[in-house]
Amino acid sequence: MSKNRVTDGSVVKKLAGKDVLVYINYGEAATYDAPKWCLIGGQKSGDLSLTADSIKADSKDSGGWGEVLPGLKSSELDMELVATVGDEGVEQLKLAFLEGEAVDICRFATRSGTADRNFYSVTEYSDSTPHDDVVTVKVKMNGKGAPKFYSELKTVDDVKAATTPRPGV
Repeated sequence: MSKNRVTDGSVVKKLAGKDVLVYINYGEAATYDAPKWCLIGGQKSGDLSLTADSIKADSKDSGGWGEVLPGLKSSELDMELVATVGDEGVEQLKLAFLEGEAVDICRFATRSGTADRNFYSVTEYSDSTPHDDVVTVKVKMNGKGAPKFYSELKTVDDVKAATTPRPGV
């Protein structure tokens, strides 16, 4: 008779934040169709926010209740990073801010094989330099148009223009 170790299978289905990494399309001969995904180093967070403006649609026949329709949608990606000397990904984010250029960004979830990709304008780049802690960098990016969402990927290198994004989220 074989010995078995019983494990909690529910843990496997949950996605840990440490398994979601943010990349910038940067490298030798990088293009949109053939990206070179460069990991943005020192990541503590890479938080995606999808929002829609509120359009008030209530009227006298709303039964005394307000009605709101979703308006223009937008995406925002906020990152907090531990500063790492010479990190090319972070350097490219700062340069994009200084030059006013949008960058091709991908968030890839290693355990679930899902990803989202969009062009983002870097709208805030700041650092914090406490005397008794590591230097941290905060970056805020606003999306240009609708992000693309992908599933059933093996690696971040599978995210390219030829990959069919899945509809919605």
